[in-house]
Amino acid sequence: MSHRPQADLPDLKDHALARVLPFWAAHGVDHDYGGYLTDLDRDGSLGQATEKHLVAQTRLVYSFAAGAAAGGPSEWLNLARQGAAFILRHFRDVQHDGWFWSVSRAGQPRETAKRTYGHAFVIYSLAEYARLCGDSRALAAAAHTWSLVTAHLWDQEHGGAIEACDRAWRVTDPGHTMGAHLHLLEALLSLNEAAGADRYWPRVCEVCELIVTHMIEPRHRCALEKFLPDWTHHEALSHNLIDYGHNLEAAWLLLRVCQIEDEPRYREAARGFLDYVLRFGLDRDHGGVFSHGPLGEPASVRHKIRWVQTEALVGFLLGRLVLGDDRCWEAFLNVARFALDHLHDPEHGEWCHSTQEDGTPRDRTKGSAWKAAYHVTQACLHAQDYLAQLAAGAG
Repeated sequence: MSHRPQADLPDLKDHALARVLPFWAAHGVDHDYGGYLTDLDRDGSLGQATEKHLVAQTRLVYSFAAGAAAGGPSEWLNLARQGAAFILRHFRDVQHDGWFWSVSRAGQPRETAKRTYGHAFVIYSLAEYARLCGDSRALAAAAHTWSLVTAHLWDQEHGGAIEACDRAWRVTDPGHTMGAHLHLLEALLSLNEAAGADRYWPRVCEVCELIVTHMIEPRHRCALEKFLPDWTHHEALSHNLIDYGHNLEAAWLLLRVCQIEDEPRYREAARGFLDYVLRFGLDRDHGGVFSHGPLGEPASVRHKIRWVQTEALVGFLLGRLVLGDDRCWEAFLNVARFALDHLHDPEHGEWCHSTQEDGTPRDRTKGSAWKAAYHVTQACLHAQDYLAQLAAGAG
């Protein structure tokens, strides 16, 4: 089996630098107020929604910083820097501390809830920006934000992060979700690397333990989504559907941990997540990975969403690199070809939001309150690194 797909795939790092980030540099920067405008149509035209959401703003700080560090234009550092400055100036709650969920285009508070998901992305983006650009103020803000999570958004009785508090840190949603913990794990990996000395490694392992202890369906070994405060699985909120993207993302993050310090339980949990997607989520007819499906049954939500494909690229590649699973290599090629052929927009750049099952367009928008350059940029940069490791004989 060949580990060199370059014959029929472009260099994925070059793809991010030439086909993804230039779209956002041209259309997504708010030159009037700072930060970014993310309600973008296929051609980059701005929609009516100009409110700025914490998740998309932080994701673009990461994207421009990572792109510049990977060899993109030095101007992208300035685009990351002004985005970080906007977040630090306008999203921080100077009265109660923490970070607002959204602000107006000019920076006035809109939704003032304190959500774990948003705080995780503050930690992640500022830690990555600090590591890549040497900004000590950003690293201090990332570390402080983790302290806020442990003080206000951590369940001291049952363990794990709760979902949300109000502006004054009164709990409004005491439940737990897979999504919030995946992004806390991602954030802690970055904070640990940026801070050095494995300062946050015990907390990385703590989140991994929560995932493998509470968030795996025992029979099918797949990832579950939503939980009550005592970690009972909340089937009604999950609609009895398995999220293939989160299974792939969980596998990727657990295997990243195993690359640093191997833990058999994390390795086997990742293997179970990948096995489940290979069995039920991978479309071997048209290519790509479906969205959702009932537990233990074929996919029922069969369109192909951008972020799910990006998690598949890195999840399957690490499945081959760390687990030595040849099926993951073939699945990676399947998804990469599908995404580049059907989600990538050759006319305007970037990837569109989603396609139908057969790859025909479904939603050609490029950005939203949640989505920006983050998923594609991150996946392409990491995937190209993993391909280089495979080509060098690793795995």
